[in-house]
Amino acid sequence: MKWLCVIAMLGACTRPSEDRAYEELGVGIAEIADAKVTVAGGLAAVRELADHRLVVWSNSPVLDIELVVGSGAGGDWTITAMNSLADARLVADGVTIARTGTETGPTVATFVVPLAPGTHALRVAPPDADTPGAFRVAAMADIQTALPSVDQVFREINGVADVRFVVAMGDITQRAEEWEYEMFDRQLRYLRIPFYTTLGNHELWAPASRYFERFGRASFQFTYRGVSFTFVDSGDAAIDPLVDEQLRGWLADARDRPNVFLTHMPPVDPSGLRYGSFRSTRDGQRLLAELVEGKVDLTLYGHIHTYEAYENGGIPAHISGGGGAEPMKLDGIDRHFLMVELDATVEYKADAATSGVRGVELHRVD
Repeated sequence: MKWLCVIAMLGACTRPSEDRAYEELGVGIAEIADAKVTVAGGLAAVRELADHRLVVWSNSPVLDIELVVGSGAGGDWTITAMNSLADARLVADGVTIARTGTETGPTVATFVVPLAPGTHALRVAPPDADTPGAFRVAAMADIQTALPSVDQVFREINGVADVRFVVAMGDITQRAEEWEYEMFDRQLRYLRIPFYTTLGNHELWAPASRYFERFGRASFQFTYRGVSFTFVDSGDAAIDPLVDEQLRGWLADARDRPNVFLTHMPPVDPSGLRYGSFRSTRDGQRLLAELVEGKVDLTLYGHIHTYEAYENGGIPAHISGGGGAEPMKLDGIDRHFLMVELDATVEYKADAATSGVRGVELHRVD
């Protein structure tokens, strides 16, 4: 019996992400006495559900929301989608609702919509969300101790024309303290476009619920203008089996369109000399095999505080850990972000890993 207990304890220690993987499945779902909200795919954190009021933090440019209004909750509802595109609009049960004009910033979208008791379909998205075409996104990771000055990076991103949103590969904080998350919220006000991110190992210094409640899931997928973005949680140098199961479904769903894969830690350290890889080489190689099989077109990683472009399994890969954390010595790579150009109208080739990706460009801040 003693040995059985030891084996059970060892088994539990090999899967530290299990509780986190199950916990995030509840993201995007909230209920009060006379209303219930469900965000499809968990693509938003419900920050407030109260009397005739819903506030969500978007982790996708497109949100599909089911709102069930009870018999005593009919009337005008105020719907606020934070971290949204500036041209996002609300379509409620097929009817387009104008913004109220009371927004506090370009990424805050507020609408007032009359809702009778019953089940309602709400969609928050820009007009071009389902139209394949060319667009650009910024990518970054590893802000950490530079959180008080990350507004400087955000201002540089603002200065690049026609960028739709930022995608990030984690480590937005140093110790996942409440004050750090509050500061990050304030710093995002300097950014004129949304910031969609997964978590990193530094977000795991505190219970993951702090992250989930504010920013939503760490493992998720959304599609914008015909390009899929697939984020997974590798904060403890592995991917949980539950997340891996979801990932296989996401890869299968995006197999016939361009797909950008983002996670915090590179599965395999490209130089073999640094601290950036999965704790199990076999697990890292297995993930790369899944990405190759899923026809992923681009992989973006953080964690190593430098910039490096290479290939994994024939897939273009970029490490970009220049959000402000202490850079790797002697690399000469300080704060930076990437500019990624995408276009789903480029003919998709089943045997190519670069379809839909027009280019990745390094932008130095320092």
